[in-house]
Amino acid sequence: MTARTNLTDLRDFLDGPLSLEAATVARGAKDGDPPEARALSLADSAEEFFADIVDERVKNKLDPPAWSVKKLDPIYKPDPDELEWQRTSELDPVVYATDKLKNLSALAPFDDADEKYKRRLIYWAVVLTANERRKAFFFRSFTASAEIKRKKGVALVSRQGSFSRVEESIFLFDDSIDCFVFGDFVYIIRKRDFRRIFDQISAVLRRAKRAARDLHAKVPIANFDDFERACGSDSRLADKVLAVRSRDYFNQLSYTMLKAVIDEFKLGIQTKTVAREEQLVFRTEPEHRFRILKLIDDDYLRSSMTKRRYEVNSKTAPPSE
Repeated sequence: MTARTNLTDLRDFLDGPLSLEAATVARGAKDGDPPEARALSLADSAEEFFADIVDERVKNKLDPPAWSVKKLDPIYKPDPDELEWQRTSELDPVVYATDKLKNLSALAPFDDADEKYKRRLIYWAVVLTANERRKAFFFRSFTASAEIKRKKGVALVSRQGSFSRVEESIFLFDDSIDCFVFGDFVYIIRKRDFRRIFDQISAVLRRAKRAARDLHAKVPIANFDDFERACGSDSRLADKVLAVRSRDYFNQLSYTMLKAVIDEFKLGIQTKTVAREEQLVFRTEPEHRFRILKLIDDDYLRSSMTKRRYEVNSKTAPPSE
């Protein structure tokens, strides 16, 4: 499928029954942390507002076609009637972002009281889902400055001829879209804001690759190139390898330490002897690709009481005496 025919497919997609969800995304709380997404709870009027943006900025320009479609050129300044494109498989930050947003129901809700999160805001995203679970993603740069109270002056509202001060938190959303993703293509409407959004994600993926290299130095991985590539493109692997790198026991890691857990839990993680050194083998299949990082993140535990073995997804230190 070409970029042009994919837009025709998108036009048909947008004509069908769709569910709409939205989220905001912020930088990680600490340097090196992955971006943090939070779901927006939308009343009917807000959902209609976002749907209207998609219609005005994208759908109405697909029939009849209003854009001249060109492949993304980093140094080219497109005209207003030109739409640049690139395959998402060639842009790891875009793959990372859409992976994060495929299941918004799993996200924590947007908390208006969380000032630190709001100061780190990067963008908002709208996700449209069809009955057959196909999705389209729409992105817009968004910062804390969108909140009215951060602007100079005081907001007053007139009700029945009487002005009163606005105490509620109010955010201004404009009606623009910077880029959108459908199928295996990303389309860029506003190149500068597109870069602002995804350059920050690129930085996270670069840190994930560095963390993968640090791990490889501690625990050799036979097919390291495959492992590094996966950590630099899969959002969940990127988050996991960054978490592993931050553990206080990271510097003590060794193959011998891990091999005992592999054998006890029968994890099926393959090993390979390379130049007389035992190395782990990374497998890309969905049911296997997380096992090495789960192993190193200490996700496989045995109860001292029941002697049962467990895979856990969260760990909290016991209360002190």
